[in-house]
Amino acid sequence: MPFVTYAQLLASAAIDYVIVGGGTAGLVVATRLSEDPAVNVLVIEAGASHGHVPEIDIPGYMGQTIGNPTFDWMLTTVPQRHANNRVVKQPRGKGLGGSSLMNFTNITRPCKEEIDALEELGNEGWNWESFLYYMKKSESLQMKELSPAHAHKYAIDPDPTIHGATGPIKKSPPTIWTEMQARLFDTAEKLGVQRNPESANGVNDGCLTSLLAVDPSTGTRSYTASAYLEPNIHRPNLMVLTEAQVTRVILEHVGEFYRAVGVEFVQDSAHLTVSGVQRDVVICAGSLQTPHILELSGIGNLELLSKFDIEPIIDLPGVGENLQEHVGFTTIVEVETEDETMDTVRDDPTVLEKHKRLYQEQHIGIFSTVPVPGFIFLSADFLGKKREIQSWKEHTRVRCPDSVAQAIPSLASGLQKQYDMLQRMLDTDRHVHAEFIYYNGHQDNPNSFREPGKRYCSMTCLLTHPFSRGSVHLASPDPLVPPAIDPNYLSNPADLDMAVHMLEAALTLYRTEPMALAVHAHKMPSAEVLARGRAGLEEYVRENCRPIYHPVGTAAMLPREDGGVVDAKLRVYGTTNLRVVDLSIMPLELTCHTQSVAYAVGEKAADILKAEWA
Repeated sequence: MPFVTYAQLLASAAIDYVIVGGGTAGLVVATRLSEDPAVNVLVIEAGASHGHVPEIDIPGYMGQTIGNPTFDWMLTTVPQRHANNRVVKQPRGKGLGGSSLMNFTNITRPCKEEIDALEELGNEGWNWESFLYYMKKSESLQMKELSPAHAHKYAIDPDPTIHGATGPIKKSPPTIWTEMQARLFDTAEKLGVQRNPESANGVNDGCLTSLLAVDPSTGTRSYTASAYLEPNIHRPNLMVLTEAQVTRVILEHVGEFYRAVGVEFVQDSAHLTVSGVQRDVVICAGSLQTPHILELSGIGNLELLSKFDIEPIIDLPGVGENLQEHVGFTTIVEVETEDETMDTVRDDPTVLEKHKRLYQEQHIGIFSTVPVPGFIFLSADFLGKKREIQSWKEHTRVRCPDSVAQAIPSLASGLQKQYDMLQRMLDTDRHVHAEFIYYNGHQDNPNSFREPGKRYCSMTCLLTHPFSRGSVHLASPDPLVPPAIDPNYLSNPADLDMAVHMLEAALTLYRTEPMALAVHAHKMPSAEVLARGRAGLEEYVRENCRPIYHPVGTAAMLPREDGGVVDAKLRVYGTTNLRVVDLSIMPLELTCHTQSVAYAVGEKAADILKAEWA
């Protein structure tokens, strides 16, 4: 088909599956389910079908969709009490492809330990071996041969046996290699951080060059709309309804459980309904909006629902809780470099035109790649000494506030199990707790402005396993009002302390040769901030911390008695056929850029559903 109007929908055959959200995981599960011509699959997406537009397709235009309401939900947090009461933007992709249409294309994998932790937390069948299968199924490695010297210099040498070869998502190496990135890696190695040329094998610490979700044959972004949906657009049993925002799942009481029979949605201000669903309703709205739909449907904390006059149906207090996000900040230094950087392109029209021609004619050059290829993943013992690590472990023993523990004991139980795992991970010398992302130039930042003619190196520093926990809940009974998003940044004191140590580690990298030989001046944080010592660094973190766009945890896959929302079959507790398939199911944040996990979750979910209806 697949694009349909509401009138065509009413005239169509019975619908077997409704997929709420045509995003990073949603289009994966929809496409895989529609491989069976005997079932009819409907995707309902709030955003548009953007097709092939440069803001999405061209990797070098990274970030241009952020803050543009055509592509971005334009969500914001509530004021962040521990981050100077700032209201922080929360970009999320709106349109077919979801956030895979706006991410920075880096496609990295989590470590084995944290995927095995899913099974340890009570989810049978969710372990590294099974997950590796689905990560490989989703992807196709497009690797050109690199010399051994080049592979070592930039820490990139993928083992084909652990990467997919025939999956929809194309992944490939960058096409621009800078001396500054190699200099940064040499400096990190001097400080004890080794190069890791193959980080997709479950051990992801060290210096590495990220593979990118880019099709090298066209030089364009590879994401779920282009890689999963577009090649299967001809299937008559796959229907897509766009610019239609789902507002509620319709549930019927059947014995001890509830059955999802349809959804309500708004399109062009009209309130419409799809009913008679034969098999499953699958919510794939993402970590910030899946809880919103569940609560609007009467599933969640009954006390909260009653405040908004929503009929309570299923008591699941874990809905919207346990929000986790990679929280980070950017550092910028002025450097001396002969590299062609994003600054060069902005300053020199000749360089700009050269790279435009390279992209149009050969699909290479700055616009064929993203300026964030180099990563440094760090363990806790690089950030702090035994004394600091012990202090961080003590903070993981902080339980839920008494008021929460007494009102919702399951949340306290689940959180303590997570914290027990975090303590163990702090003791593992190769488990990643911080990540540095190299940016080839001056990264856009509201607190810093680029001076024409100067050259810069930026490095975003982030916590991969924050101890703080936030929430996302209804802000209004009006389903079109965005939810109240509270990541609760830095609320656990360990996060602030680790962030300061992380900032100090970044400064050490800049001040150590060979990196120090290229650094002219510190721009962020400034010399004035640095002169204030620890107090200045703490204030810098509070004023500059922001999300790295990897929220998880708000519909956690945990036992119900531990605050879980879905079981290991992704079924919402108390229902027979309402599923959640997105990263809201992940109970713990992951040490990776999460699109690889979202694709694997979608692939695994499709097999779960196929098996249940076989």
